[in-house]
Amino acid sequence: MKSLIKTVGTGPHGSKDLTAEQAREAAIQILDGKATPAQIGALLLSIRTKGESDTELEGFFMEARSRIASRTPAPPVLEALDIGDPYDGHTRTPGLAIPAAIWASLAGLKVVLHGYPDLPAKFGVGHTRVWESMGLKITPFEQSVEALRHQGVVCLSQEEFLPEWTRLRPIRQELGLRTLLNTVEKSLNPLNARTMMTGYFHENLAPRLHVLLEKIFPGHTVSLIAGSEGSVDLHAHRPTRIHETSSETPQRSRTISPPEGTFPLPSLPATAQSHAQFALEVLRNRQHPHRPLVRATAAHFLCRGGIFGSMETALSALPEDCHSPILEKIPE
Repeated sequence: MKSLIKTVGTGPHGSKDLTAEQAREAAIQILDGKATPAQIGALLLSIRTKGESDTELEGFFMEARSRIASRTPAPPVLEALDIGDPYDGHTRTPGLAIPAAIWASLAGLKVVLHGYPDLPAKFGVGHTRVWESMGLKITPFEQSVEALRHQGVVCLSQEEFLPEWTRLRPIRQELGLRTLLNTVEKSLNPLNARTMMTGYFHENLAPRLHVLLEKIFPGHTVSLIAGSEGSVDLHAHRPTRIHETSSETPQRSRTISPPEGTFPLPSLPATAQSHAQFALEVLRNRQHPHRPLVRATAAHFLCRGGIFGSMETALSALPEDCHSPILEKIPE
């Protein structure tokens, strides 16, 4: 670890990027508990200050994916859509991924959500907290494929599919900053779903991350979404930029406009209860002002998941009422 820290932390004129092999070795030392908290903090901050390289991201991806693969109950490729939202959640507006995923599942899409709470830099409300506050149980990892078949959506905790990573939370909380761990964890695709959507915030990262994810997940379909607060949610007030692949074009960028008459999303307290209440109200109330945006996000999921080829077709396939088996488990 001392040698690796020296490589990335010498200073502005001497620091170098780690190779993918060096970065993987750093990940092994960290995840096996051989690196001290001081060493972990030094490495993460040095990489952040220098700027994370593609090879450094690749090394951490490869080691994390190797550990998940040794535990996964899923087949080599699962016919589903993985939602890669930032684990640090939402702080300003409610997330749309959970209600949109539940709605999209009624049109035949299988959706995998995952997360872990109370992480920097936003320390916001993420999927696992909202899911539990809706009165639902986090899906046990070993039962996830069967649960996905029956109910169409699962929400997984990183604590089950990559527990070594979750043990870094105290160090990350003390640092209070975004590190390369934030970039990697949201795109780990724990059930190896064939299609992936990953949220991003910084435009200069998108092309690089896209190439890297296609390398890590060969044969998968990867879409990067510049959604609300770095998530995959469609924006209510402006077009949402998307990086995607197609059979004709290896990588292209385009935008999706919000539905006409879309209302700005409300500013909610950064509590799981308020976000869960919003999700349930949208799903149950036909007159809810934000239903059109959630339905558009669900249609977007259906298109990215390969169920439909256009937003118009996907929207027409969505039922007006969301009679999901998941909602049946939640008391009114």
